[in-house]
Amino acid sequence: MRQLTRPWFIEVTVRDSILSKVFLKNENQTVGWFKWYKLTLLESYLGEQVIDIILSVSSYQTKSITWERDDTVSGGYQGPLEFFIPATMINRFLKKYILELLEVKYFSQYDVLRREENEDGEMLYSATPSNLPVLSELKLSYNTIWVAINITIDVIIYLITSDISAALVSGAVIEFIRRFKI
Repeated sequence: MRQLTRPWFIEVTVRDSILSKVFLKNENQTVGWFKWYKLTLLESYLGEQVIDIILSVSSYQTKSITWERDDTVSGGYQGPLEFFIPATMINRFLKKYILELLEVKYFSQYDVLRREENEDGEMLYSATPSNLPVLSELKLSYNTIWVAINITIDVIIYLITSDISAALVSGAVIEFIRRFKI
């Protein structure tokens, strides 16, 4: 009897969904649940912009990428954490919370930012090259969150008013907020 072997594509492992990491904190996180969900709400609002900045600067080169002894890649922009905050009017007022979001979620939870201390003692952040695929998965998670919010609010508005026009207008307003952050 001939033994069957599995094709190569069946043996490939797929990463776990990042959506659970968006809502459930690691056991090593020191923030409380209330603060965690406030950060998650803020993250769902501006996460796509943060991801775009991280992806943009991850390929910035002042010199060629080098492989270090432990098989890690060095290269990409390094700067203060404030650099990763999208420059909008609203974000100027939320800067303190956004910095906390970047530190707690993007650095500690998702490991898409790494930090190094320079010779002046300043902490500089950069993208973690080995973990960049997580950023695409996070974008999908944010879109899922916005769709769920939009549908929930549309249904609530429809149940309260019995007016499909009001539900459509609420959906349009939510989509406007999602897409056009000032």
